[in-house]
Amino acid sequence: MKVIILFFMLFLGGISANASEGENAPFIWWLPGAAGRLPDGRAEQVVTLEVSPVIAGQKSPLERPGVWLRITTRPVFLRADGKGETFWCKGDWSSSDPWTLIIRSDEYVAVDAFAMAEIEGRPHFAQIQLMLYGNAKDVANEREGRGEDPAWPEFQVRSSGETYWPQTGHEFSLNFSGEKAGSHAGSHAGNYLEIRSGQGELVDEVYSTENVYRYTPAHDPALNRAGDAASKPVIFVARTGEGGAASYTQMVHRSRYAGWNKNAGLGVFAAAFVLSGLAVGLVRKKVQPCA
Repeated sequence: MKVIILFFMLFLGGISANASEGENAPFIWWLPGAAGRLPDGRAEQVVTLEVSPVIAGQKSPLERPGVWLRITTRPVFLRADGKGETFWCKGDWSSSDPWTLIIRSDEYVAVDAFAMAEIEGRPHFAQIQLMLYGNAKDVANEREGRGEDPAWPEFQVRSSGETYWPQTGHEFSLNFSGEKAGSHAGSHAGNYLEIRSGQGELVDEVYSTENVYRYTPAHDPALNRAGDAASKPVIFVARTGEGGAASYTQMVHRSRYAGWNKNAGLGVFAAAFVLSGLAVGLVRKKVQPCA
């Protein structure tokens, strides 16, 4: 009996240690900041590169991270003629505490921002897609500093809802290319992604089915109360080989429908139906056919 109890305690201790290591393991992620339009019509978006605590209460210092931008003019879901252009260029940090990137565009573009930094000698990656709605007619297009695809690990993300307005309650499907995602043993065998908040807190995990990860962000009452344009980040994190990680930041808006009071709506509909029936009855009684 003592042997069984000891084995059980060691087993639980191992699970707890693994969970703690996964929750506190380092990673980097993008966090969007202010967005707006400059006086000349160019769109501007600020993003910062965040880093999770490596040791409780401390942040891992980052040497200058690499950053590449994949820019797609006239994104595919708005193209009527199939024309558009995709090219790569190097990003330029505007500050280092935290690492901050300012992206500007004179036209409507989709920008995929990729970053790579080393933590304790291991590569960590971050990715986000941003939409910039520029409309500057008198500003020449800047196409300098073009480069080649850095071939870093990459997420492909699709939403079951509107592409241009991702929101809670929509299912997101993710493929992860590059390095293989982390894996669990035991009852949760298989590859998995961590789901984290905008502050980097672990909130959930999802497991792959046929190399596809699916996750539906729950409706958020606080987000629903925050206004029509309110949004929040959902961070997907894949653990890669040799202790590295790759993340994808997905911004989700509040649901268009979750805040509706269905019972109240049905009550209003029923009342309107009854009142319309009474009105029709009164009109028929009042208007008599000619003799």
